Amino acid sequence: MTKDYYSILGVSKNASQEDIKSAYRQLALKYHPDRNKDPSAEEKFKEINEAYAVLSNPEKRKQYDAYGPEGFNRQYNQEDIFRNFNFEDIFRDMGFNVGGNFSESDDFFDTIFGGGRGGRQRDDQGKDLLTKVNISMEEAVHGTSKRIKITHIKECDKCKGTGVEPGYKIKKCPTCAGTGQVRNVRRTPFGMMQTISICPTCGGTGNIPEKKCTKCNGTGRLNASETIDVEVPRGIATGNRLRVSGMGDYGKDGQGDLYIEINILPDKRFVRRGDDIYMEAHVPFYTAITGGVEKAKGIDGEVEFEVEPGTQDSEQVLVKGKGMPHFNKGGFGDLIIKIKVDIPKKLTSEQKELIEKFKDLDSNKKSWFK
Repeated sequence: MTKDYYSILGVSKNASQEDIKSAYRQLALKYHPDRNKDPSAEEKFKEINEAYAVLSNPEKRKQYDAYGPEGFNRQYNQEDIFRNFNFEDIFRDMGFNVGGNFSESDDFFDTIFGGGRGGRQRDDQGKDLLTKVNISMEEAVHGTSKRIKITHIKECDKCKGTGVEPGYKIKKCPTCAGTGQVRNVRRTPFGMMQTISICPTCGGTGNIPEKKCTKCNGTGRLNASETIDVEVPRGIATGNRLRVSGMGDYGKDGQGDLYIEINILPDKRFVRRGDDIYMEAHVPFYTAITGGVEKAKGIDGEVEFEVEPGTQDSEQVLVKGKGMPHFNKGGFGDLIIKIKVDIPKKLTSEQKELIEKFKDLDSNKKSWFK
């Protein structure tokens, strides 16, 4: 279920940071479990804290406003929302006795949500990576192959990702006695609460190596640089992403993917709008007057286009199907040519005589020369 953080705090979407902070303080005092014994107060208090953690952070608020509640929740889990957020000063200002290092996001998360994460081994899915590649307009038209150098995390080839030096075994973690979790009881703004967190020694696995792998220092992974060739299909646009499966960071639960974001460099002659291409072409003034067929170098070779009689400078001509190929499907966009009528700066006496005859024949007596 999506949450409207603005409604939760009772502020408008244009509210200032000071308004948001003021609304949060009032609601936090009203619904704090130590002051409000209503069974629903605790849940309401959690919602208020979550809303404030997002809206008080300019970057998270920007993401929330841009993508809405559903899009935001797909990018941020609750641990992400509270990461690097310090409620200690706020609670102290409101008169609560805050003990311990309350600024650590993991502990704060466990405190608010009753240690719900504790005792559960974290997923170890490898992270996806993103890199950007520049290509020319011509490469976007025809497609291209790009050689890319990436740095990512790979499985340690010595211990095969176990973190254990070959010839040694895994043993029970002495910190958590193999449970993968540690428990603490302390006083918080919510009263005396037990927190359950992932064991810092074994990372929640309950086991540690008898001896750490000397190549990866027990992590099971190594930083590695690699060069790969990537095929860029024709018709691709700026902002499109290509996915290379399994080329992200290593994780025991699966390798992440590599995403390549394309950026098409500006071209001197062509401008792309969607799959349509815009360009300029020069035509002689006599063709603009009488009409005719002209040729120009388009995005994908020479094209012919028809100039209507009486065409004016900067008028546009549409050439169907001569634009950018559609990405991942058949067909092409269109080519739009902006006409630039060439007026000669100098005329021979014969040319000038012909122009004068044309002027005399012009019923409106409009002169080409002033």
